[in-house]
Amino acid sequence: MGDLNKVVALTENNGTNASFPLTTSVDTSFLKVKVGYLLMAQYIDTSQEYFVLQNPATLLNLLGDVANRHPTITGMIASMQILINGVTAQFSSTLKDGDEVDFIPLVTGG
Repeated sequence: MGDLNKVVALTENNGTNASFPLTTSVDTSFLKVKVGYLLMAQYIDTSQEYFVLQNPATLLNLLGDVANRHPTITGMIASMQILINGVTAQFSSTLKDGDEVDFIPLVTGG
C-alpha cells in the first residue's frame, strides 16, 4: 500500500528543549493514477476512479489500496488481467503519474 499515513514525530532530546531541524527525509512526492474496472458493475458501484499514491509506487501498492476500498473484489484480483496503459502488468511494475490501470475479470461462459 502507499505510505500516505507516514508521520514524522519530533521529540525532545533527554527532556531538554533542544531545537530540531524542520526538514526531514520524508519523500512528499505523490502520483495519481486512474483505475478502470471493466465488466465489474455487479461487484462495485463505479467503473473508474483515481488513486493518489506516494512516489515511488508499484502495482502491488495500488492493489493494496484497491482491496481496502473495494473488499468485495479482493479475492478476484489474483485471477484478473491487469493492464497499465494497455499493456499486461506484473505486480512489481512501477507506476508513473498519469498511468491508467485497468482491471479486467476473466470471464468464462457455458
